[in-house]
Parts: sequence; structure tokens; C-alpha cells
Amino acid sequence: MTAPPDILTVDVEEWFHGHNYLEAVPPSAWDAQARRVAANTERCLEILARHGVRATFFVLGWTAERHPDLVRGIAAAGRKLSPSGISKLEAGDRRVDVDDLTVIAYLLRTTPAALLTPPEGQTTLTGVPEEFEPEEIDRWMRGELVLTDEGLFNYWQQEWVICTDRIHHLETTLAGMTAPSKDDPERPSAHPKTIAAYQERLDAAKARARIIRERGVQLDPEGRVFNAADYIDNYADTHQPGTTTARSSLS
Repeated sequence: MTAPPDILTVDVEEWFHGHNYLEAVPPSAWDAQARRVAANTERCLEILARHGVRATFFVLGWTAERHPDLVRGIAAAGRKLSPSGISKLEAGDRRVDVDDLTVIAYLLRTTPAALLTPPEGQTTLTGVPEEFEPEEIDRWMRGELVLTDEGLFNYWQQEWVICTDRIHHLETTLAGMTAPSKDDPERPSAHPKTIAAYQERLDAAKARARIIRERGVQLDPEGRVFNAADYIDNYADTHQPGTTTARSSLS
């Protein structure tokens, strides 16, 4: 059973709008106070966009009157969403149409595709079979592959070639780093921290290769996903694999 999504809402108001400030800062004194809401809201939007998190923002009337850019942003997007309308969207009482999607994406400084993409690891989408991997769903939502046998085959074959190329590069680089130094044969050529960092990258690349191999065998038990020569025939104009692409050792 899929867990219900978390819903994040933000009240866009000044620091002195809280009920606990009413006695110290009555409404008659609000205009004399230093304002922080605009800068803080922009910072919040940037953080949310950077992490791909979605939220609903409720703007206090007083704030909207003094920061009309927020209202203009809604008007420029060509779609108005009232607080009651947003509440209905969150409660599932109103379906999101294309116009809703575009204006929400615009106001949250993100893309419609990002709003449509399910949370990491979730593959259950309305109308889509549950046989696909989370990575495939993510790339499909981004327009990077088509969920057909051919589309999946081409995607994983390209990932295999890129990954094994990376492994070959890291193995070659590490071999040079761990070779004895010319100045001191008892020490490696590179600093131990640098060697450790590259070893970590190599381990991650090999782990990635194992994931690709497992999925590739599921898609084509004959192993054509790992045929670098076949890949070169199809993608010679866009990517040239290394000479040891399909032969890199995978532990």
C-alpha cells in the first residue's frame, strides 16, 4: 500500500503577525516594523526548488497588499487559485488540471514535470503498470526515455557503456595514483586522501554497473544490453566508448 504524500503549507506573513505579538505590536503599528517576509519567502522557494519539494503558500492579505509582486506573479501565470481552491486540491476534492499545474509550477519556481514526478522510489502511477524501476519512471517523466521494450533497452545499454567507460577511467587513474613515487619509491604518487576519494568513486561506479547488469538481464537474458559493438553502431555520432568498455572487471 502506497503511503499518503506529505503536504507542506507555508503561511506567508510577517514576524509580527503572530497572535503572540498582538499586544506588543498592534495592527496600527505594523507598517512601522521592519519587513522580512519577501526575502525569507524567496529564500524558502529557492530551497524547496533545489530539493524538488513542493508546497502550498498562503499569502496574508496585508502582505499581498504591500508586496503586490506576489499577486502579479499569479496574474502573469494566467491562473488564480483561491485558498479554498487550494484546500480542495490538497484534500483531493478537486482534480488538478493543466492550468492548475502550470501556475503552481510557476509560483513554486519549478517545472510542471517536477510536480508530476512521483517521490523518489515510488513507481505507482495512475495508468502505468508497476513493472518499471523508479529510475525508469523518473527518466520517463523527464522525457529521457520511452516506456517501451526498445526505449528501455536503448536507455540501459547507453547507461552500461557510460558506466563501464567510467570504471575503466577510474581504474586507470587509480593505477597511476598508487604507483610508486619517483621521489620516494616507498610512497604512492598521489596523496592517500585523493586515492581514497577516487576509490570511493570506483566503488560507486561498480555498484551502479551491478544495478545495470541486473536490469539488463531482466530486459534481455541474451545479454545484448552489454554489447558495446552494437551500441557503437547505434550511437557512434553521440558517444565513443573506450576500447575496454565491455571488458572492465566488475567485482
